[in-house]
Amino acid sequence: MTRAECQRMLTNNRFAHLGCIAKDRPYVVPIRYVFRDGAFYSFSLPGKKIDCLRANPHACVQLETLVTDEEWQSVLLEGLFQELPDDEKWHGQHMQAWSLLQEHGNWWEPGAYKPDAGATESADMHPVFYSIQIENLSGRTATNA
Repeated sequence: MTRAECQRMLTNNRFAHLGCIAKDRPYVVPIRYVFRDGAFYSFSLPGKKIDCLRANPHACVQLETLVTDEEWQSVLLEGLFQELPDDEKWHGQHMQAWSLLQEHGNWWEPGAYKPDAGATESADMHPVFYSIQIENLSGRTATNA
């Protein structure tokens, strides 16, 4: 797939799998995300995934569409985790991530953060918005032609 085709697939989907390193072992989890204008955004509550990404920012995101066993597309994004705290330096990107994610229903799943559900004010329960800065983007496709 061309880079433009990979970007189009990222733009047209919302669900993928994030891979990171957890104590020298691969760790893969489902995420919701948004991709707009070349930027990849997602969020999570603090936990294993965020701890791993803070310790080693190298990450990958994989998504696929499956029509049949013979017709499918797959995209792999490799890059660096960048946390987007709501502070003076990152406020603009933090708000950009939040606004783009909330354009889509259930954007907080599977992170389980529901803005209207009265999340605790504990610092460890605040959502972590982040981006993956793209280093490599590739894709494959199979057609039943």
